[in-house]
Amino acid sequence: MCTSIFRDTMVTDNWKDVEAAGKKKMPVLFPLGVIEEHGPHLPLGSDIYWSISMCRMVKEKLHRDGKECVIAPPYYWGVNHCTGGFPGSFSLRPDTMQQVLFEIFENLKAFGFEEVYCFSYHGDASHVKTIAEAVKKANAELGMQIKLVLESMDLQLYDWEGNENFLLVSAPDYPMEWFEEQEPSEKGKFDIHAGAFETAVMHYFYPQLTDVEKAKTLKSTSLDYDGLKKWMQGGESTKEVVPLGYAGNPAGYETVSRHVEEMIDLQVTDIVRRIIL
Repeated sequence: MCTSIFRDTMVTDNWKDVEAAGKKKMPVLFPLGVIEEHGPHLPLGSDIYWSISMCRMVKEKLHRDGKECVIAPPYYWGVNHCTGGFPGSFSLRPDTMQQVLFEIFENLKAFGFEEVYCFSYHGDASHVKTIAEAVKKANAELGMQIKLVLESMDLQLYDWEGNENFLLVSAPDYPMEWFEEQEPSEKGKFDIHAGAFETAVMHYFYPQLTDVEKAKTLKSTSLDYDGLKKWMQGGESTKEVVPLGYAGNPAGYETVSRHVEEMIDLQVTDIVRRIIL
C-alpha cells in the first residue's frame, strides 16, 4: 500500500486542474495533523495519515453520490502541548499555526475555492482551538465557508455546543454494544493517545506502519482523572504518567478492530450526508 500522504491531492495535479476546480467552486477537503510521538508501535505521522485517509474516503463517496471535490495538500505542523516533551513531537506556537492556516485559506480563496472542510485527528485542545480560530478569521475576513469536522462526542472537550457556524458536527449512529466490549480493567479510564482505538485505526489504514507485535506486549497506561490532569500539563508531567508515550491500551486494538471498518464507514457516510445537505 502506498504511504504517500500526497496521493489523490492537489499536489499531483497541474495548475490547470486546480484552476478548473476553482472555477467550479468545488468543495475542498483539507487534511490536518501533526508530527508527534505515538508510542513505540506507531509512526510519528499517525495523525496526518489518519486525516488524509478519511479525506480520500469522503472524496470517493462524494464522487459516488455525484458531487466532485478536491483534497488540499496535507498540513502537518501543529501544536503538541501534551506530548511536546518527547523527541519527534514537533510543535508550533498557536499564533504561528493560526497565521499559516489563515494564509493557506487566503491561497485557496485566490484559486477560486470558498467551501472548505478541515479534517483533524489530533485532539490536543490547543491545536483544535487554533484551527477553529483560523477558520473563524478566514470566514469573517475572506467571506469563505470553512468548517472544522468534529464528532459530536468530542464537543465537550472544547466547550462547544455543536451549533457553531465554524463546525460540521458528525453524529454517526454507533451501536452502543461496541463500547461495552472493552476489558473490565479499562472501564472508567481514558484511552486517548496511541491506545486501542488509534492503533486499530492505523492498522486498518496502514498495517505496514503499525507494529502490532510490539503493541501486544505493551501494558495499559489508560488514564484515570488524576492521570488525565497530568497528561494535560504536558512536558515532564506527561512523561511521568506515560513514559513510553502512549495513553491507552495498545494491546486492546484487536477488540476495536472487529468494528473499526464499519465505524469508519459510518463516519464517512454521515460526513458526506452533511456536506451534501
